[in-house]
Amino acid sequence: MLCRRCFSSQSFGFQSASSPSSKSTTMVLFINTLKFYGMAILLFFGVLWNIFNLVATVVQHGNSRGLQTASLAILFISLSNVLLFLSTFGIIVMMLMGVLCWQELPMFFCVVLYVWLASSSVSFWSIAWLSVFYCMKVVSFSSALLGTIKNNISTVINATLVLTVVSSCVMFAPVLSLTYRNETSITSLAENVTCVIRKPLFPSWMNMNLYVLVFVCYLALFPVMVMLPTSLRMVVHLCKHTMSMRKNQNEFQSADSYLLVCRLTVALVGVYIVTLSFICLFFLYSLFVSQLSADYLFMGYSFYCSATAVLLTISNKSLREKLCLLFCCEKPLVRSRDEKSRETGAA
Repeated sequence: MLCRRCFSSQSFGFQSASSPSSKSTTMVLFINTLKFYGMAILLFFGVLWNIFNLVATVVQHGNSRGLQTASLAILFISLSNVLLFLSTFGIIVMMLMGVLCWQELPMFFCVVLYVWLASSSVSFWSIAWLSVFYCMKVVSFSSALLGTIKNNISTVINATLVLTVVSSCVMFAPVLSLTYRNETSITSLAENVTCVIRKPLFPSWMNMNLYVLVFVCYLALFPVMVMLPTSLRMVVHLCKHTMSMRKNQNEFQSADSYLLVCRLTVALVGVYIVTLSFICLFFLYSLFVSQLSADYLFMGYSFYCSATAVLLTISNKSLREKLCLLFCCEKPLVRSRDEKSRETGAA
């Protein structure tokens, strides 16, 4: 399940000392400490912003009859991003502790790995369904079937989001059964210190290659197959609408919000594709060329979670207003709008 080169102890900061001098040891400890605190700062920023989106969405619809589709997607994305951040950081900390060197694979390592995969899946698929939702809302279709789906798109996407959460939890449940087998490797941690790294594997009754192929397609390939057609269709719609607005500028105000949502949804898809490409390059380079520090993996996920949180805040009017209110800049915005209206009225 976990390749030795991608998840070896050296990938997480354990380097063999070239000389017994205290200077080199102190320098290595200092660099590792800086990396750790840098990752902690990224973790704090990303988790805080996603928690803001999560709490603001829950508070907004706390007294309402039900969540809107876009708000439900934001809720799932924000919650899964928080879990994704914490689980990624937890895996790195456990690797720094040398968990793969222990005699038995601890259950909490399997649980954290399970949360990491399940939260990634929920976040990725929620963005895919959000892209489908806005595409169906904005774009017009001539087909009767698509027209029927468009009229009931909120109900369809709500049910699909809930089903995605359930299927993601079920899909990665076998990760909880990971155990050590006979495959081991010896890695040097420091001078005269070695670590016997065991490879966590699934039980013998499972076809590991088939299962890994299925969950990689479910986690990465299938969301892309959903995102790309819908995002490209919205890009075409944006281009056509921009050209029509140049001819008739009176429609600008009514269509401005839809255009903003389309642009930000396409940006969300772009963030996902960039992150997925980065993770694939990380694993391929670690497998076939040389080891890369797992800090790069954490940076990739940090970029994804932070960028999606910012884009979700910008795309949602209520979240924007609450963020402005949080930083006490709502009143100046209202005043500036009033001043502008007075100026235009005077003109």
